Amino acid sequence: MKPTHQVSSKERKRRSFPLTDYQYQTSASSADRAVAKEMPAARELQTFRKLSTEFFATEIPRDYVAELFFFIVISGIATWPIISSMVAITRLVRNY
Repeated sequence: MKPTHQVSSKERKRRSFPLTDYQYQTSASSADRAVAKEMPAARELQTFRKLSTEFFATEIPRDYVAELFFFIVISGIATWPIISSMVAITRLVRNY
């Protein structure tokens, strides 16, 4: 069933839209070519893991120290207001 047009014939003559083929279907030959790539073999994955392990072996200790430093700084900044509020609440309770 074809869609009914919402535009009158006068307006259609003024506008020149490209024609659209609503009945497009892919051919069988083009569908055969769209096959997913095969998964890499287990040996290729082992080689990649070995290469990445060797590469990151020198990088990890340096990154670990930097990440530990930033974790300590951020944790300290986050705990400071909590400790400050606990001190303020303790002072408030003692004054009553």
